[in-house]
Amino acid sequence: MSIVPAPTSTRGEIILQPAYFTSSIYVKALRDDITNLILKYYEKYSETQPAQPFSLFKELWEAQGWKLLHFKVFDDRARKAFLDVTLRLFLERTVKTEAPFSRAAALFGMYIFFSTQPRNAAPPLYSVSHIPIATDHFLSLKALPEGLITPEFEALQPRIECILSRLMKEKVFLMVPESRLGALNPRSLPREVYMDSCVRTAGEDSGGRKKGRPTKRDKAQKAKTAVESLDRWLERTSCVGPAEALEDYQRKKGGFLSRVYGTEEDTEGDRAVIAKANEIIVGRLREAQALVGSGSGSGDAGVLRVERAAASLGDGRGGVLGLVEGAGVEESDEMVD
Repeated sequence: MSIVPAPTSTRGEIILQPAYFTSSIYVKALRDDITNLILKYYEKYSETQPAQPFSLFKELWEAQGWKLLHFKVFDDRARKAFLDVTLRLFLERTVKTEAPFSRAAALFGMYIFFSTQPRNAAPPLYSVSHIPIATDHFLSLKALPEGLITPEFEALQPRIECILSRLMKEKVFLMVPESRLGALNPRSLPREVYMDSCVRTAGEDSGGRKKGRPTKRDKAQKAKTAVESLDRWLERTSCVGPAEALEDYQRKKGGFLSRVYGTEEDTEGDRAVIAKANEIIVGRLREAQALVGSGSGSGDAGVLRVERAAASLGDGRGGVLGLVEGAGVEESDEMVD
């Protein structure tokens, strides 16, 4: 049945595109459903050991709603992709690497789905007449009954032989080159992989910078990440206000200076270390002033104040450690217009 280009829907009707059925959205969901069908059938089969295993499978097929699957899509273009992909996903569970029972159950499902296509519907629905299969896959499928010789699965063997005989008699299988050549279209399923918007790509995870200007989404994601990291940091650390931090600093500094200058002895050379640190700070400030250039007003006054504070170290005020308490400030500096 050929597909003729023609409008097949009324205005405003939403139609699934063929790419939907080859995408990971449909392929992954159907694979999971097929796996669940096989597992449920194995449970029922193990409990009852039926004399008519195909009838048991049909009951489970109808109970799980698989008989309504054909009415999922009616547009010809989308229906062709829907039928081809669905039959292919059933057929892929019949490869020789699968367990014999899983292969038999998947063949039951493929046969029922293929045989129950509405062929005489009004209006007519698109249907397929052939199932593409690789030659090596076909040979392993023909040998499937030989793997069902155990007493547990012996009842499946004649049903599998009957189904394979009928499919080959009706020339349903369309031979394509062996599997390693990738002759099926598409070559592999899913062809389109859906990525959720909240999933990071490999480039973003590795920290690599993307080319071009950042998009609004990239900027929003970066801002969101920054806020979240800040929230986590705030939760891990204890926040104190400026007043509490200053008080804590002055208390610790006072204890340190009282220990160094509160006694006549300087047993460990702490005073010499503090004096050396003051000299280094003043020297670096002078170097910075020379690079920037003098005459900057407030900058020169700041350097002069640090020099005066360092010079007052011998008075026990701590040198540059006393800047917070007003070390190095002259009376002229404290005058306010």
